[in-house]
Amino acid sequence: ESLEEAPQKLLSYVSDNTKAYVAHVLALVKSYWPQAKLAPLASGIAIDCSEEDFVQYKDEAEPLAYEIIKSLE
Repeated sequence: ESLEEAPQKLLSYVSDNTKAYVAHVLALVKSYWPQAKLAPLASGIAIDCSEEDFVQYKDEAEPLAYEIIKSLE
């Protein structure tokens, strides 16, 4: 029975931690830019952002993401 529950518990754990990390990053953004409107981020990528630009932004952000994660350990 506990093995049947394991996949759901694992998914819940990953989901909860992902939410916590995203909330932490958004709080960091607000700490430096209090007037930032975060609500549009919930809609996904900006409609006028090309895929190439998004990939570039992601590549620029990735090293910072690793630093943020390290600071949470």
